[in-house]
Amino acid sequence: MSEMLSAPSFGQFMREGGWGMWPILLIGLVALASAGRYAVRPEPFCLRFVAALWLTLLVAVVHATVTDVAAVFRYFEDPGRAPDSQIARTLLIGLKESTRPAALGGIFLTLAPLLAAAGIYREAASRSRPAAS
Repeated sequence: MSEMLSAPSFGQFMREGGWGMWPILLIGLVALASAGRYAVRPEPFCLRFVAALWLTLLVAVVHATVTDVAAVFRYFEDPGRAPDSQIARTLLIGLKESTRPAALGGIFLTLAPLLAAAGIYREAASRSRPAAS
């Protein structure tokens, strides 16, 4: 029981999520860095780039999750893979692993707009300040 309660390592987490975790990690890190740059130095072209990366990341998360779920269902096509007594448990484990891309992507899908919001606030604040004469 204690094994079930312990958190998996990042490597195990990535393996469980499948190949789709790597594009999510890469796009997510680039989106996060770009949003961080925009938060520090708000320039309109950066915001559009962050938005495009955010949308690309969202599509990658959905694609990887659907691909993982499809792999779980494909596993059950062959009745010899999982005995009837283990189908429910195996299905739940597979579906748990299928949520890994959404869990990883969700972090980036939350943090990137948060940093972008800071940049939007800074940009609006700089526009509302009177010009120094």
